Amino acid sequence: MHRRFVTLVAAVAFVATACTPGGGTDATSTTDQAPTSTTASSTSSTTTPPDGFGGTVRVGVDAEPGQNRNPYGPSGLTSATIEIGNAIWATVFDVDPVTFEKVPDTVLALPTQSPDAIETHGDGSMTVRYQVNPAARWSDGVPISGEDIAFTADVLKGAVLAGDPNIPEIMGSVVDTEALEQVAWITFSHTSLTFEDALRVILPAHAIGDGDPFGDVGDWPSGGPFLVTDDPLRYERNNFYWKTDDAGRRLPYLDELVFVPTLDGPADAIRSSSVDLVTMGDPSGVVTNDTDLEVSAVPTPVLEHLTFGFGSARDEVNGASSNDIPAYRRAVATVIDRPTLLEAVGVPWDPETPGVLIPRGESAWNRYGPSERDAASLIGELDTDPVAVISTSGNAEERPAIVSELVDVLRGIDVDATADLQDSLVLFQDTLPNGAFDIAMWAWINDGSYGDVLRMLGLFDPASDTTSFSRWGVEGPTANDAAARFSEIAALAPTIVDVDEFWSLVGEAEGILADQVPIIPLFHRTVFVVIAHNRVTGVVPNASRSGDTWNVELWQVPGE
Repeated sequence: MHRRFVTLVAAVAFVATACTPGGGTDATSTTDQAPTSTTASSTSSTTTPPDGFGGTVRVGVDAEPGQNRNPYGPSGLTSATIEIGNAIWATVFDVDPVTFEKVPDTVLALPTQSPDAIETHGDGSMTVRYQVNPAARWSDGVPISGEDIAFTADVLKGAVLAGDPNIPEIMGSVVDTEALEQVAWITFSHTSLTFEDALRVILPAHAIGDGDPFGDVGDWPSGGPFLVTDDPLRYERNNFYWKTDDAGRRLPYLDELVFVPTLDGPADAIRSSSVDLVTMGDPSGVVTNDTDLEVSAVPTPVLEHLTFGFGSARDEVNGASSNDIPAYRRAVATVIDRPTLLEAVGVPWDPETPGVLIPRGESAWNRYGPSERDAASLIGELDTDPVAVISTSGNAEERPAIVSELVDVLRGIDVDATADLQDSLVLFQDTLPNGAFDIAMWAWINDGSYGDVLRMLGLFDPASDTTSFSRWGVEGPTANDAAARFSEIAALAPTIVDVDEFWSLVGEAEGILADQVPIIPLFHRTVFVVIAHNRVTGVVPNASRSGDTWNVELWQVPGE
């Protein structure tokens, strides 16, 4: 493990400019985002806490006692690991629950949000700079430093080189790390923005030393608002936590945070008051007219979509497919009225039109309808009577209901449509990989991170060995100039480190997909967060990889 720490004498001139905090973030944050003061409060806990402080909140989690709380441990980043970890981790960034954009946490700004924080070199390598908030402290009082970030990068490099599948590959390309006070510089052998996704949680270098960086965190100092106790599901207030509220009082507000396993049923747990908030997939078991319970539908990064098949195996399913005709694909996109469709089938997913590569915000797909008249006009341009077979998994209720409604909608514009319900194993292990479908409904996951966006680009790249199963652009009429340009973007984007240029290319690629329509993004799935608001306030549900406890330092018990 090669590390080199810059000496103060040699680096002082450089640090005077390189350590200057960058400009403001371009990430949108919610009004409930945790304050990030730059000066540590001197307020200490007292026997009688001030108004608004104190109390215990119980969070339902899908986990058993003994859950590994290491963000880079063998269990990977499960939802339970994240929910619990937010209480004790020093996170580099949070993810905004509305936009899915990164919000700086323990650092002053992310490298992509700081002028000159990413430097490229003539040999193709790049150096990125992180600066820790000078107020940030571990629970033992030691400042969180650039050395901690450099140490974390070296640990992750070793894990990738040892074959750890849980760590993003970009960390294996670290060739050098440097640190001075609150600043860290990490040099990678090649350019890529995915480093920013990979480096999410800072490890305490002074506490781990030569110990196991992938073991449980029980003996480490906390970098979050709470402290580990002897009970792996109970956490106490961290009196050295560095964030303060608007009045300058040291956070968190709560005295205690308890995680309660709800493997036997989250609905029963919240109804019986065993927990104060819980996330579930189906809220039907909760009495929604209970004035003490608030149910929030929260969009997730899970994108339900329709994908058209273009390979030869499609003809075995529908020999009369019109998928090769752009007007037909656009007609299908135009006739879909998302809010009406979801209301008709009673599926409470997010009706806002999503994107494929850019999941949130203004969608390139808003160009399509909804208009039954315009869709019928496009169908009228065809020389044949279109036939459609929509395949999906029949193991749950939502997709069959949606496909059944889509069949009726397509029949309304003179498309002879039928549904093909398959067992999930058949669909995902046979039908999709072999391209044996006409139109298929399933889901991709894209949380808007650089890694997920690049993965989606690769999936739809006709020149890629790993395809989206549709065979779009590989051969036949869809192998056109637009598909060729998409491949050019997919090849170029992974090397880009200029953020504006990156998103410009991704936006162009999204526009190509929206114009060529090999896929129709339908909805983001939702989860439901049930909160007993008479027992906890300040919760901002977050279905991104930050989890619902992302702002736990701001939670309060009413009446305290």
